[in-house]
Amino acid sequence: MQTVKNDYKTWRALGPGGLPANVGGWLIATALRPLSRRDLMTVAIASRAGRHWHLEPRRGPRPTIAPYPIPHRQLTDRATPGLTVRITGAVATEARTDNRYHLARSHFERRGDALYLTDVTAAAPWISRTNGEILHVHETEGSMHVVMQPDDAQTVISAGWGELHPLAGRPGLGLPETYVFLYAPRNSDDADRIEQIIHRATATSTR
Repeated sequence: MQTVKNDYKTWRALGPGGLPANVGGWLIATALRPLSRRDLMTVAIASRAGRHWHLEPRRGPRPTIAPYPIPHRQLTDRATPGLTVRITGAVATEARTDNRYHLARSHFERRGDALYLTDVTAAAPWISRTNGEILHVHETEGSMHVVMQPDDAQTVISAGWGELHPLAGRPGLGLPETYVFLYAPRNSDDADRIEQIIHRATATSTR
């Protein structure tokens, strides 16, 4: 019983994200764990033939990720409040400076703002499957989820900047194959690379 209580407390400590922050939400998250992907580093639909977009590799080890598919969060290398503000500001700037995009409540997180493509009829296939949602930031730690074209998603993962969501592409769950968890920035250089990824995701969100 103590183990169960500790697991529930650990899950609650991750903060809000997609499920009710109560025993019911924890039970759902627990039930989804056996459905998680084993391989979080390979985008099955990426060509891997010609990664036409260069992304500088991330230095150092990948962060430790919590064992729950929802909320999908990292436990180490979390961003400082200042870096998180910088990343959320970069997302807001995309919406403010280009009327093709707007901010609205995240379809996946069910709280907080996400960046959306305004005209879903013009969306690339990977964005049309998300009701136009391109990305959202987790303000508790500075990580984010971003939907990218398959080759770009593989580039981000191979360069060490992220990994697939454990439920990405799972039948009936609604997450696209290229639903990528982007690690939080540890410093200003990391934030530069993450802003580059944000720009790439928005630039390739239309057909």
